[in-house]
Amino acid sequence: MLVDITNKRFCIFGLQGSGKSVLVKHILRAVPNHMVYDVLHEHKGFNRYLPNHRQFSREALAELDSFVNRIVIGSGLVRLFVLEEANRFCRPKPYPLPASILDLNDFQRHQRIAFGVVARRPTQLHSDLVELAHYLFIFRLVGKNDHQYLEAIAEGLGDTVRSLDKYHFVIVDQDRSYHVHEPIAYEEPK
Repeated sequence: MLVDITNKRFCIFGLQGSGKSVLVKHILRAVPNHMVYDVLHEHKGFNRYLPNHRQFSREALAELDSFVNRIVIGSGLVRLFVLEEANRFCRPKPYPLPASILDLNDFQRHQRIAFGVVARRPTQLHSDLVELAHYLFIFRLVGKNDHQYLEAIAEGLGDTVRSLDKYHFVIVDQDRSYHVHEPIAYEEPK
């Protein structure tokens, strides 16, 4: 494992085709009692939930809250929960976080659950998820707004992320120190 995610929160960012899904699968393999909210049906062979609602709506938020409260928090069996396409559910302020995600973000350590969110860009995600994350995994992003956002997290982070090679990513620790990581080798699920 790249870092110890036991009872930790993390965010994964990157554009389409950057390597996010490969990294998610690498993390899922490391924790047998995982669950992924698989919005785009990318994680065949893993413990996953395929939601009926994929776009931001009351129905989508209600489905997410129900699932997280019943299965992720309620069962006591899930040790890692990953929310794919989190920007569809956890929009930036002034939108509030869905109640179940707020609970996970605030209390996941007490529930002994590692919690990760995946989105294309940090600017499209609720800032509480980013700012309270123990780890950020960031693939190459070149947008002006993303650069400014990342520079506010750590000096030089925006420049580093902007200059990453294909499939390389930065791991940002909770103290906001960071380092570049080599690509993860792709493996099919067993």
